[in-house]
Amino acid sequence: GEDKIRLEEMTEIIVRQTNDLRRIVDEFSKFARMPEPETKAEDLARLTREAVTLQRAGQPGVQFVTDIPETPVMAELDATMIGQALTNLIKNGGEAIETLQEKGAPKGFVPELRISLALVDGMAVITIADNGIGLPADRAKLFEPYVTTRDKGTGLGLPIVKKIVEEHAGTLELIDAEPFGPKSHAGAAARITLPILHNGDLV
Repeated sequence: GEDKIRLEEMTEIIVRQTNDLRRIVDEFSKFARMPEPETKAEDLARLTREAVTLQRAGQPGVQFVTDIPETPVMAELDATMIGQALTNLIKNGGEAIETLQEKGAPKGFVPELRISLALVDGMAVITIADNGIGLPADRAKLFEPYVTTRDKGTGLGLPIVKKIVEEHAGTLELIDAEPFGPKSHAGAAARITLPILHNGDLV
């Protein structure tokens, strides 16, 4: 099953992502701008599953619940950039959970991330929800450069993630997650909407 994913495959994903990240960061620091996406038809479901696999290994204390179609969801995109954006948002979810645990999570708290990919009105909608600390009162600040709810830096940062999604004609919203249980509080969710290919053509 998914949990028995081969170690070589995992290593390959990590090596590829590390090199990819270096490319984005290099470009970004050189020109203070996003590199142009190098887009081709890619399976967004597979990219989402890869990002989950990687983060599941990196966040062993967190329960992952996924709802990602087994069938390909083809989209015209730069796999490097979208993969990084997804990885970063899942990592942010884990950090929101850590922050709640540091501040004192309720008794019996089970750290959980829920990642889903759904097709809505001819678009792909990826939702990454956590049961962590939740969004700050001032949400406008979330997308300002170098704002983090953590003391440690968090990879690409939300402004870059948002820009990546927008470069792909998509949208990124941060919203309150639906509570995962009857008495649990609401964490945060990132919702990415991206255009997909229908029979090989962009809508």
